[in-house]
Amino acid sequence: MIQRKVIVIGGGLAGLTASAYLAKNNYKATLIESSPKLGGRTYSFLDKETNTVLDNGQHILMGCYFETLNFLSLIQAKENFYFQKRLEVNFVKEGFRVVPLKSLPVIYPLNLLLGVLRYKAINFSDRLSLIKVFLKVPFYSSNKLSGMNIKEWLENENQSKNVQDAFWRILAIGALNTSFKKASAKIFVDIIRQIFLTGKKAATIILPKFGLTESFCRDAEEYIINNGGEILFSETALKLVIKDDRITEVHTSNRVYTDFDFIITAIPAFALSRVLDEKYQIKIPEFNYSTILNIHLWLKENSFPKGFFGLINSPLHWVFNKGTHLNIVISDAEELASKSDEDLILMVKSEVQKFFLLNPDIISNYKIIKEKRATFIPSNYILDKRPQQKTKIKNLILAGDWVDTGLPSTIESAVKSGRVAADLILNMK
Repeated sequence: MIQRKVIVIGGGLAGLTASAYLAKNNYKATLIESSPKLGGRTYSFLDKETNTVLDNGQHILMGCYFETLNFLSLIQAKENFYFQKRLEVNFVKEGFRVVPLKSLPVIYPLNLLLGVLRYKAINFSDRLSLIKVFLKVPFYSSNKLSGMNIKEWLENENQSKNVQDAFWRILAIGALNTSFKKASAKIFVDIIRQIFLTGKKAATIILPKFGLTESFCRDAEEYIINNGGEILFSETALKLVIKDDRITEVHTSNRVYTDFDFIITAIPAFALSRVLDEKYQIKIPEFNYSTILNIHLWLKENSFPKGFFGLINSPLHWVFNKGTHLNIVISDAEELASKSDEDLILMVKSEVQKFFLLNPDIISNYKIIKEKRATFIPSNYILDKRPQQKTKIKNLILAGDWVDTGLPSTIESAVKSGRVAADLILNMK
């Protein structure tokens, strides 16, 4: 049996997933990555000044990330992660008033509903109104939500400002990295269904034990190579030559490829248009992007509470205690990203003092990472314009978190796209 050959362009999670599934099925996967590292926007690096491994951005997985969990099982990387037994998130109000949201050890889905009833960041009547929305979620139609943003949907459901601030905004910004007024209500309701209605473990939090490169990329790289694939670094795709609706040549910064059966492009939307001839351009919408800021703080003595915290009514959204340092995450951060590092750190010091009673003088060092194209904004305009993965070019398949996966711009979307890309090729005669 002749082994079929696939060139995968892009070594982010979509490209790694596609390559791993192809390698599993005895296809020869050659992954080309333009940088000297894997992971795309999901990577870690050694900060030489502090000798600390830092993530370019903190990532939270959830129990409903079924595609990602299957991928981690395939590459034998699940041991790189902490898995909650039950949902538990500690939210914080000013003055270090901790308000837990956690499911109870009772039958699903009562475990979640009772957890919401005990969530004291909002008053009892607001908790009841929140539960009413959850009970309606399975029955929403796409037509009813079509054209609505999250803000409009919540107001139609009579959700008070308090419940929006203390629950919905935290969930929406964390999942979609954008504001209520920009994001589609439909995709948000789809996320709520996935988190709260797909099983007892779906709402649980999963966190990496190590840096993102160690947690995701190294085991993926090893799996691909051990199963007959290859990974080529610092090689940039420049042009795809097309003849009779098939790609016949791949020109890179290092060589020209002609011996392949299929191509998977797992690169950002803006990068794809650079490698395709104009007359073969795939219709790609003009995505608008949201920024995520990650601020790493080193303390003279880390007596900060262990674990991670969500902040209520703060410009800071999440704080993770990494042991070696604190990682603060600010999503939907376009306006803040334009500020100087000095102004940002003054704001951060003020907020951690207000919320955690942390003396700013014990902060010994900091590093700010601005990911300006962290995720695309899932507006109503963009959702039905995302391209399908199978293209009119017979041997070209698209992958990436921006293609039409039905999910927002998340790790789960990237991984799903990679698995689907591999499946499309495996099912072609």
